[in-house]
Amino acid sequence: MPILSTMTLVFGLFQTIFVAGWLTIGALQRRIAGVGSAAYVFFGFLMALWSIGELLVMVAHEPEGVLIARRTFFFAAAFLPPTWFWLATRAAKPRWSNKNPKRVAYAFITPAFFYSCLYWDSAGNFVHWTAMPPVAGPWFDLYTIYQYGICVAGAAYCIQAGSRLGRSDLRTLASIAFGVALPITANLFYYLDVMEQDWTAVALGPAAVLVWVAALHSGVASSVPIDRESVIDQLDVGVIVADPGGRIVSANPAAERLADVGSLRGMLLPEAVAAAEQRPEMMIESRAIALTNRLGVTGHALILSDRTDAEAARRRLEIGGRLEALGSLTAGIAHEVNNPLAFIQANLSALEGTAKELSDKEFRRTLPEPLQESVAEMAALVEETQEGVERIRSLVQRLKTFARTPDVHATAVEVDLDRALRQAAAIATIGQPGHPIDIQSVGGLRVISSETAVFQILVNLLLNAVQAAPDRPSVHVLVRAEGAGVEVLVEDEGPGIAKALLPRIFDPFFTTKSTGTGLGLSLSYDLAEQLGGSLSAGNREGGGACFSLWLPSNPPMMGAEESCVASPRAQGVADMA
Repeated sequence: MPILSTMTLVFGLFQTIFVAGWLTIGALQRRIAGVGSAAYVFFGFLMALWSIGELLVMVAHEPEGVLIARRTFFFAAAFLPPTWFWLATRAAKPRWSNKNPKRVAYAFITPAFFYSCLYWDSAGNFVHWTAMPPVAGPWFDLYTIYQYGICVAGAAYCIQAGSRLGRSDLRTLASIAFGVALPITANLFYYLDVMEQDWTAVALGPAAVLVWVAALHSGVASSVPIDRESVIDQLDVGVIVADPGGRIVSANPAAERLADVGSLRGMLLPEAVAAAEQRPEMMIESRAIALTNRLGVTGHALILSDRTDAEAARRRLEIGGRLEALGSLTAGIAHEVNNPLAFIQANLSALEGTAKELSDKEFRRTLPEPLQESVAEMAALVEETQEGVERIRSLVQRLKTFARTPDVHATAVEVDLDRALRQAAAIATIGQPGHPIDIQSVGGLRVISSETAVFQILVNLLLNAVQAAPDRPSVHVLVRAEGAGVEVLVEDEGPGIAKALLPRIFDPFFTTKSTGTGLGLSLSYDLAEQLGGSLSAGNREGGGACFSLWLPSNPPMMGAEESCVASPRAQGVADMA
C-alpha cells in the first residue's frame, strides 16, 4: 500500500476518532432533545472503537494481535448499524416503538449472533480471521445484507422525522441520505473488491457531521441543553429537594437567593420556609410537594415563588379601584351640593340688597331701638354668610377637580428649585422655632416642569421630614445635578423607616401617623412619575429617613395621544393643600 495512501488513511481514522469524541462529550454534557443521550454516547463510542481497531490492524504483525484488532473493530462494525437504527427510531417515534420502546433491542440480535461466531465457529462459516487478508464465509453475505438494510431503514426513519417537523428542505433531507450512503458505499466498494483497503471507518467521520448538522436544521435533534438539573438551575423559581426526614439535599440558585441564608443544604424544610417567608422586604410564597414512587414517599420538594411584584401590582389595582370609586362619589356629591348652593347664594344676594337698604341711617331711626341694633348687624351677618358660601363653592370645585385628570404638562414652566424649596420650607416649618431645614445647593438649577406639582412634592417631603422628629427637627436638603436632570435629597434625623414598611411607603392610604391620611407620599410618588421623574425612599447611615426626588431638566417627549397626566387624587389634594 503506498505511503501517501497509508498516511491519508491514518489521518482519516484519527479525524473519525475526533468526531466520535465530539459527539460523545456533547451527549454526556446534555440530553439531546427528542432522542436522549445514551444512544448518542454508544454511537460515538462505536465510531471511535472501529477506527481504533483499524489502527491496531495496521500495526499488528502476529496472528494473535491481528485477531484481537479485528475482533475490536468488528465489534463496532457489528453494532454501529443497529445503534443508528436506535437513534432514528427515537427521533421518528413510530407507533410500534411508542407502544414498547424496548422492541428496538431486536435489531441487535442478528449482529450479536454473527459476532459471537468469532469465538466459537472454528470452521470459518462467517469469516476466516486467520487468513491475510481475512476471507468471508457463507454467512457473511447474509450479515452484510442485514446491516445495509438496517442502515437504510434508519435513514428512512430519520428523514421521516425531519419531514414531520416541517422544518426540512430538500437539501437537509439529502444531507441525511448522503451521510448514511457515504459509509455504506465505502464498505460496499471494499466488499466487492473495488478498493484494496476498507475506508468505511474514515467515511464515518464526515458522515456523522453531515447527519448531525442536518438533524439540527430539521429539528430532529437540538443543541439546547434539556438536562433537568441544568433547567432547574436556570429557573427564577426556587426548587428545594429534601429527603424523607425533611433534610434538604439540594437547592437551585433561585432558592438560595430567595431564602437568603447562605447554603440551604443540610437545613430542615421548615427552617427554609421560615427564612424565606419572614423576609420583610419580599413576599415569598411556598408550596410543598411529596415525591413518591411505587414504594411510597421517597422525599419532599419545596417550590418558592417571589410574589413581591405581583402583590404590589394587586394592591395598586385594588387601591386604584377604590380611588376611582371615590372620584365618582366626589363628583356626584359636588353635583348634588352645587344645585342647592346656587339657590342659597341667590337668596343671600337678595338679602344682601335688603340689608343694605335697611342699614340706611334715616330708615333705622324710625325703628325701635332693639331693631336698630339687629338691622345694623344684618349686613355683616349676610357678608359672613356669603364668605361661607364661597368657601363651600370652592370646596365643591375642588371635589369636581378631584374627579378629572388635568394635564400637568399644560402648565409646564421653568421652575427654580432653590426658590421652590425656600417657599416649601417656609410652609413646612410654620410654628417651628429657628430654622430646622438646612438647604445646600450649587444654585441656578432649574427644570422645565409643572411648578404647582413640584411645589406640592417638596412640601410633602419637607413636612414629613420635619414631623419625623417633632421635638427637635433637623432636616438636611441637598440639590445637585444628576444625569439629565436634578436630584433633591431630603434627609431627617428621625427614627427612620422600618425595613418591613419600605415596600409600602408609597402605597395610598398607608400611614404610620395617628392623624395622617396616607396620601401625601403616594401623591408625591405619582406626581414625580407623571413629571417624568422618580421618587425613592430609604434610610441613611446614622439614622433617619432619606428621600430622593429626581426630575428631568426637560419634560419627556409625548405624542398627542400619549400625554402624561396627573392622577385625580394628585391634583385634588394639591388643590386642597
